[in-house]
This record gives sequence, structure tokens and C-alpha cells, in this order.
Amino acid sequence: MDKDLTLKSGNKCLLLKVKRELIPNYFVLAFPETQGEPSTTEVREMLDIGVQYARGLSQELLGDSEAYSVLYSGYSSRREKGWHIHIVLLGNRWKKAWLYFVLCGKNVLQALGLRKDDAPRLI
Repeated sequence: MDKDLTLKSGNKCLLLKVKRELIPNYFVLAFPETQGEPSTTEVREMLDIGVQYARGLSQELLGDSEAYSVLYSGYSSRREKGWHIHIVLLGNRWKKAWLYFVLCGKNVLQALGLRKDDAPRLI
């Protein structure tokens, strides 16, 4: 379920289904790196789009329009280059706990230098 979306500026963003066994119902809304960094207006619009899609997908797949989390990855905290937000459909407290457990593991591996990390080294 990949979808090209056009922002009011004419730039594109992409809604991508991420196929990860550890985190089911996981999507990324990405601003292609080839377009540079998005403007403040484009960031706001993408966050609005992300929440709208999260609600719709959550209702469609889980029967509850409020069973989702949206995570923004700012420049200094993201692993990959390019601006993006994560949409994860949860369904219950255990799935949310699992999501945070997986994210904790991923970030510990990055902090130890055992997993790729493009984030700047801030002191």
C-alpha cells in the first residue's frame, strides 16, 4: 500500500507500508531526500496528513480510529537521512509496550555504534 501524495507546494511525500515482522501495521510518511528539506509549512501539512492517514488506517484495519501512534524523527534523532514520520497502528497497551521495547533496543544498538546511524554527534 504505497501511495504518492502531493503537498500544496507541489512537492511530493510518500506513504509507505513497512514490512517488519517485529512491528506489524507500520507505515512511514516520507519527504523524498531528492527534494531537500521540507519547509515549515510542508512539515505541518505532512503531520496533518500523517494523523489523517493514521486515523483512517486504524479504523479500517483495527476498527478503532484512535488506536495509533505517530512518531516524528527530527534531524538529530533519526537514523536515516530524509525527513519522515512513523505511523504505527497499535490496538492495545501490550502492542504499544512492544513498540517501545523494540525502539529501545534499536536506539541502544545505535548508541553503541552497532547499527547504522546518520544522526549528527551532538554533545
